[in-house]
Amino acid sequence: MTDSPNAEQADFWTDGAGLDWITYEAQLDALFAGVNQALLQAAAPQSGQTVLDIGCGTGATTREFARAVGPSGHVQGLDISTTMVEQARKSAAVADLGNVTFTCADAQTEPLPENRFDHVFSRFGVMFFANPVAAFENLRNSLTQSGQLTIACWGPFKENPWFTLPRRAATDLLGNPPPMNPRDPGPFAFADTDYVQTILKDAGFQNFAVTTKDIPLTLQGTAADAAELSSYIGPANSVIRAKGGTAADKAEIVKATKAKLKAYEKNGTVTVPSKIHIYTAQKQS
Repeated sequence: MTDSPNAEQADFWTDGAGLDWITYEAQLDALFAGVNQALLQAAAPQSGQTVLDIGCGTGATTREFARAVGPSGHVQGLDISTTMVEQARKSAAVADLGNVTFTCADAQTEPLPENRFDHVFSRFGVMFFANPVAAFENLRNSLTQSGQLTIACWGPFKENPWFTLPRRAATDLLGNPPPMNPRDPGPFAFADTDYVQTILKDAGFQNFAVTTKDIPLTLQGTAADAAELSSYIGPANSVIRAKGGTAADKAEIVKATKAKLKAYEKNGTVTVPSKIHIYTAQKQS
C-alpha cells in the first residue's frame, strides 16, 4: 500500500484510528445505527443485487446490506485498512453471513471489475481520497449501466456537536492545530454539497442529488462514556496528536467533554443531534 496515493490514510486507519475503531466497534455501531438506516432507505437495495461497500470499516453497513440483498445477492466490502478488514471478516462470520466478501484495497486505484455492481454505497468512507474525481471515476466504471451510487457523509462541522464539543474541549486546553483546507481528505471534506456534486459530475455521474437529514446519534451509557469514546475517535484526538498532548491532557479533555455532553444524557443514553448528507447519483440517466 506504500505506493498508493492514499498511503498515509492506509497507515492511519490500519494502526492508531483503526485499532481504536475496533476497540469501540460495538459502541460505534450503535452510535451510527440511525445513519445506517437512512442509507439503506435511500439506497433501497433489492434482493439478488451485487453491491459494493466503500470504506466498509469493520463491516456494519456491509452486513446490513447483505441482509437486504438476501442469499441470492452479494456484498463486497472494501477498505484501505488491513486491521479493519480483518475485523469485518470476523464479524461477518459471527453473523453467519455467506453472501459477503471483504477486500483490503484503495478504491481510488484498485482495478475494480467493470460493469460489475448494481449499487455502490458508503457510510463515511469516501471523504479521504487524495484525488476524489479519479476515485469516483473508478467507482462509476464498476457499476452496471443502470447502477446507482448512495453515500452518507457528514454535514457542516458546526452542526455536528459530536465533533464540535470534544474539539472545543481539546483546543481550549492545547490551542488550535495548524489550519487545514476544508476540502483536504478528512471527515468533513464532503460537507460542501456543491463541491461534492461537482466531483460526481466530473466523474461522469448523472442525476445526482443530495438530501440533508437530522439523525440522532445515540450511545448507551453516560456522558462520561461518550466523552471517553470521543477522545479516541474524532477531532479531539486529532488535536491531541497535532499538539503533542499527554495522557494527563487527554484526561482533562475527557473531563471537559463530559461536562459539555451532560445536557444530552438521559435515562442511560446520550443522544446527540447530527446533520448528515445523503448523496445519490446514477451511472447513466
